[in-house]
Amino acid sequence: MVSASRKTHQISTPRVLIVGNYCHDVLIQNDIVVGESLGGASSFIASVLNGMSIPCSLVAKTGHDFRYQVNHSPILVSASKTTVFHAYFDSGVHDNGNQDRVLKRVCACDLISPMDLPDARFDFGMAVGVGGEILPETLEKMIEICDVVLVDIQALIRDFDAVDGTVKLVELRETEFCSLLPRIGFLKVSSEEAMFLDVEEVRKWCCVVVTNGENGCKVCWKDGEMRISPFLANQEDPTGAGDSFFGGLVTGLVQGLAVPDAALLGNFFGSLTVEQIGLPEFDSRLLQRVKDEVQRRRIQCLFCEKNDDELMFLKPAGHEQFHSSLGAAKLVTQCSLQESTDCSGQQKLAVYDEAMRTVERKP
Repeated sequence: MVSASRKTHQISTPRVLIVGNYCHDVLIQNDIVVGESLGGASSFIASVLNGMSIPCSLVAKTGHDFRYQVNHSPILVSASKTTVFHAYFDSGVHDNGNQDRVLKRVCACDLISPMDLPDARFDFGMAVGVGGEILPETLEKMIEICDVVLVDIQALIRDFDAVDGTVKLVELRETEFCSLLPRIGFLKVSSEEAMFLDVEEVRKWCCVVVTNGENGCKVCWKDGEMRISPFLANQEDPTGAGDSFFGGLVTGLVQGLAVPDAALLGNFFGSLTVEQIGLPEFDSRLLQRVKDEVQRRRIQCLFCEKNDDELMFLKPAGHEQFHSSLGAAKLVTQCSLQESTDCSGQQKLAVYDEAMRTVERKP
């Protein structure tokens, strides 16, 4: 298993490579468009990394119709259109507290090939395609140029209906990516996506992080597993919650946090994202508080660091206090914002998840 503690570069902040196309997301409820925004896992992840001042490179393709201003310029494919997803949401909330969605890819930009990747070396690589744009050979190239590769399983198991583009999920073992699992460090899956792989088998090869909305997440590695506590959130839009979680996770790993602390940071950013529609805008005061808490946590853990990669997966002393500190930073910022703005008084949901109804669902 590749662990987060592996380092080969003599630089103060490891570099991150993000691979996955930008998208245009259209949110539809009761046949009415309720939101349109920049989408794609790469955009949500870059938003977290940029907010936390983590240097990163991003490889994404867009078409001639791309209309957003972004910090990381995409590869423009003039003969193509930008990938577009339509997300159809239920009007109600189910017994499990989730709003299901039906996701359709209505347009797809070009695939990302190994030749599109930069001629450089990175400490962390993130394969986060959402529209089937990452090829097996592209992931293999990422493994070659990155010390640790983190993969969102949606980049591996999504399939798309030939008629209307409805997103379907296939068994991981049926894909060409399966043979590469022993060479990656982390595989992120949602609780629904976990039904399409054998977690007990895959955890022998790499760390599997299972996100479960309001219930936080679970970290599974070859020698054990651990549940990581969630943060309360007032849900507006679940889109991108898992992506922001992934951005928070890699931010923690870049900063040298143990995996449980990094996953906790992931839960934190996931909770922030669902409170806004589309790509979130993080308050600068909150981000500074989070940076300060992460730095304090990093210094605290340096005193108990040991030269054992497996210790990176054990919950270090003070983990619960770190959770409380992050929660307090969020609460203080929200109270400050409420004092400076008029509240609408509208009731919001107190849960979040990324539940998506799929055409094929296997036990």
